[in-house]
Amino acid sequence: MSEAKKATGKAKATPATQEAETVVYIGPDIPGAKQYTTYNAGLPDALKEKIKEHPFFNSFVVPVEKLAKASAELAKEGSALSILYRRASGK
Repeated sequence: MSEAKKATGKAKATPATQEAETVVYIGPDIPGAKQYTTYNAGLPDALKEKIKEHPFFNSFVVPVEKLAKASAELAKEGSALSILYRRASGK
């Protein structure tokens, strides 16, 4: 396998990758994690537990580079992300 293919294969979003890159939590406030908090040394335990209990919370953890696009989707009524946000916040 070429080096380019190896590098591309490793770039997929996995829990290990998320801990190595800077990400922003854009979901509703939960105990231990506030909306729009940036994490660069892994996710806090409270957020990891929430993701384990409700896997859709992982949708609220986005790389900094994709923050603008994710925020726009969150604000768009009827988008998948806004529906998940309402579900997560109990609204």
